[in-house]
Amino acid sequence: MPAYTMPGLMTGQNTNDIVKKLVELERRPIRRWETENEYAKAQMQIWGEVKNLTTNLQTKTRALVSFTAPFATKSVSSSEEGVITGEASRAAKSGNRALEITEMASKHQLSGVAIDTDIRLPEGSFTIYSGKSKENVTFPGGGLTELTQAIKNMAGGLAETSLIKIDKDSSILTVTSVKTGKKNELQFSDPNGILKLAGLVGENKAGLENTNQLLSLDILKSKVWEPTKFKKSETETEKLVQTEEGISIKADTAFAVPIAVTEIKERAFVEIEIVGEAPAVMELGIGFEKEGSVRNKFLPITKTESKYIFPAGDYASDKNLTTIILSNAATTPVLIKSVTLVTPPAPGTAEPLKVLQEGKDLKIKIDGVEITRETNDAIADVLEGISFNVHKVTEKPVTLKIHVDHAKGSALIKEWVDAYNELMKFSKEVISVEKNARISDKKESDDSKAADISKDFWDNKSKSGILAGENSIQRLIASLKTTANSYYPAPKDNGFKVLTDIGISTGAVGSNWEKIQDGLLQIDQERLVSVLSENPDGVRDLFASDPNNDAKMEEGVGIRLLEILKPYNQYASGIVTSKVKLLEESVAGNNKKIKEHESHLISFEAKLKQRFLYMEQGVGKNKSVGNYLQNNMFRGNGGE
Repeated sequence: MPAYTMPGLMTGQNTNDIVKKLVELERRPIRRWETENEYAKAQMQIWGEVKNLTTNLQTKTRALVSFTAPFATKSVSSSEEGVITGEASRAAKSGNRALEITEMASKHQLSGVAIDTDIRLPEGSFTIYSGKSKENVTFPGGGLTELTQAIKNMAGGLAETSLIKIDKDSSILTVTSVKTGKKNELQFSDPNGILKLAGLVGENKAGLENTNQLLSLDILKSKVWEPTKFKKSETETEKLVQTEEGISIKADTAFAVPIAVTEIKERAFVEIEIVGEAPAVMELGIGFEKEGSVRNKFLPITKTESKYIFPAGDYASDKNLTTIILSNAATTPVLIKSVTLVTPPAPGTAEPLKVLQEGKDLKIKIDGVEITRETNDAIADVLEGISFNVHKVTEKPVTLKIHVDHAKGSALIKEWVDAYNELMKFSKEVISVEKNARISDKKESDDSKAADISKDFWDNKSKSGILAGENSIQRLIASLKTTANSYYPAPKDNGFKVLTDIGISTGAVGSNWEKIQDGLLQIDQERLVSVLSENPDGVRDLFASDPNNDAKMEEGVGIRLLEILKPYNQYASGIVTSKVKLLEESVAGNNKKIKEHESHLISFEAKLKQRFLYMEQGVGKNKSVGNYLQNNMFRGNGGE
């Protein structure tokens, strides 16, 4: 019997097409799983955007509740443009001050005399001084170019050098101090005559000796110093005692002893010599006049041989010394032989040949009080909480203006509102529901439970938000609205309790109710600028305050908002992370099902083809038998 293998030969049917259609029907679950995966991936993207937006709002909120939030930042300006610029901290007092710039600080500029450009300078060393600093320059020998390079390499922090060629044979060396101010004028020590040969300084002279001034302490007018620390000072029997050998200071006592007013020069120091035993370290100090008031400096000083050296010039240069502070924390008395103010000579021993410009101090008047400083920039010790730069001399007094800079705080709040609105708008869109959309997993005309998920299902899904019905997003929207519209305790009487107090609302009075229901925030810029200018601390307290005074922010719009956002964008166990993980697991599960079902389809198709082959063979066999019987019956009835 022949084996029929050509599809449809015996039946007259296209069995390949029939198998293909049956396989396509069997493939329906794969199409559904693939569609579910596409939908899940779209949801993962949406959740990723939710995390980005909640993180962005969290970042903007933290900026508002930070201790460094710029609500009370103040700016500094002058009534005449270009005179002064600067910044002011929260501690600065707003207001106007009379300001006059009489002289700008300048650098010390020196010039040498013209010398032969090709001169060869000997090997040696020299020292450059500027203020309290000095640099030793070791010169290996060479020309003027090598000399300028040596100064640049070894003393570039004190002096800037340049070489000017005035004609084909002659050049001039110039030197300028790096720092401005009278104290930072350049001085030189030139024992090997290198700078003299270079035409910059004159003859090097021998150094002068220190000037010593013995100070007379008036112990009868001495006053107790820090009695809580040196407890015996107030006891009459423990007062200072003058002896033939010196002044005896008893154990556990300290006193401020007046002296005749004496000027403290730069690099000057107070030398306190003792007799006999004394502790290795004693706390000693000075009192001096500064800007109309008396200041004190009290430090632990280590003994050197039989002396304590207090660096008075480091703290009170060019100020008047008025008091010597003595203390004794030891258990036995200390005998002070003498107290001497020692003034070293100027360090320079070689005078510059030409001074192009003297080093000058900045001279300013604030409210009529004259003040001098070494620099024109970053002056932060004149007015509390203010750092300013001076740019030019004034021809007449101008007004120094210190006022709240509302621009930074306003910009920060606007960024926060924008971040809030972006999250709110996006969240509402992704959970929106189309009321007319019918979401069903089968066609109305199909009652079969095995029916594939219909196209209508996905079409209707697309009419609604991709996260429609998601409770966690609905809770987020509700929490955001509640936070933005709640009352908060004001720690101060003039504080603000709701966002509308500072010009932030969901709509002005009389606005469309549907717009207000959207929950998007709006800013009344005029109102916000007003409150930031008048009460910046109140604005800050509305976002974050410390009602218990325990140095921990516990209340406010920002604090509550951070608590709401925290569960959504935590890295390990956050809501978004958990949702994405579930979706990823669903996609992975569907992929596994797809792979298994595809394997099933291969065997399913093979079985169908085999069965149809059997059917073809059976039909062919039956036809052959029929033909055989028909032919034999025909012959039996007289046929040929």
